Amino acid sequence: MKVFLRFWSYLANPLFVPALVALWYFLNVSFTDGLIIELKMYLILVLTAVLPMLIFAILKLLGVVKSIHLLDIKERRTPLAAYAILLLILIRGGFNDLTDLPLYYFFVGVLIATIVAFIMSIVHYKLSLHMMAMGGMIGFALMLHASLKIPSAFYIAILFIVAGLTATSRLSMKAHKNNELLFGLFTGLIAQIMTGIYYL
Repeated sequence: MKVFLRFWSYLANPLFVPALVALWYFLNVSFTDGLIIELKMYLILVLTAVLPMLIFAILKLLGVVKSIHLLDIKERRTPLAAYAILLLILIRGGFNDLTDLPLYYFFVGVLIATIVAFIMSIVHYKLSLHMMAMGGMIGFALMLHASLKIPSAFYIAILFIVAGLTATSRLSMKAHKNNELLFGLFTGLIAQIMTGIYYL
């Protein structure tokens, strides 16, 4: 079981979540032209997953970070700051056609949560980035359900199960305390509720 939970912790990496959310949105909600969707997905994947992983690899080579889990609070600051800048580029450059507003505000919410995580790292508090991503997914699904009235109860239930499994995996690895998991979850959740109001 511990092997599976450790594997799940890697699988549920926060860097993968924004691209997965965007893919689900484009497949189930968006009415945007197919070519534009492909271009947006490419941009989202590059700015939220590929470039952050490349930046992490460079930081690891330079000795700025030691582990992908960023166990030392000080190690979080540079990656989080870089990620916030990449999100800002995505928000300003990827959604200037005024389409897919829910997804636009999803990424604004991700940016807000990332800034909160960065500030917490400065005051030496290590919230769970994994659970922040889970909270973001749940919050986005809830606001999308309230806004578009799409039948998403099944997806929301699955997300709660995924969040529970992710929390269990982080506890199993002794990566976080309970309060850090909850703080991360509610940071992601509240950020999405705050931004989701704008497309209700």
